[in-house]
Amino acid sequence: MPKFGAFFNAFATTTTAKTALALHANGTGEWFELIELLMSGDGSVTAADRQHRAQLAKCTFGAAGTGTTITAEPFDDFAAAGRVLAVGEYSAEPTTVGTVFPILWGFNQRGGMRWAVPQGEGVKVYNPNTNKGVVFQVLSDAAGAVDGHGNWWES
Repeated sequence: MPKFGAFFNAFATTTTAKTALALHANGTGEWFELIELLMSGDGSVTAADRQHRAQLAKCTFGAAGTGTTITAEPFDDFAAAGRVLAVGEYSAEPTTVGTVFPILWGFNQRGGMRWAVPQGEGVKVYNPNTNKGVVFQVLSDAAGAVDGHGNWWES
């Protein structure tokens, strides 16, 4: 079971929730376990007093939205290419994002927060289920910019 990661960099924020990273178990029988998320304002030039909220929600990807496909980076060079679809920096949101946020935190522009759990205790997503993916979003008090990443194990 290989481990993969994907990142986003200087993602522009607004006062509405925007998806910075989405993971989608888009193949038959696919599943993944999300074990780490990080979002921070580090490295950007936005004013330090911007406030952000990071939130994770499950979604169906019925209307996939518009983002940039990310080639997931394997943690083990012997691993095959990632099967889970990773998409980042959405300009048009998926329309089927859930309204329950099992992971949620706030931070200011120069701060950030990391959520990480051991394998076996993460957020598991299975292709046969209704919710076949997750979105990692940011909601801000004003325009800003954030960096971050997500790491997961996959089948």
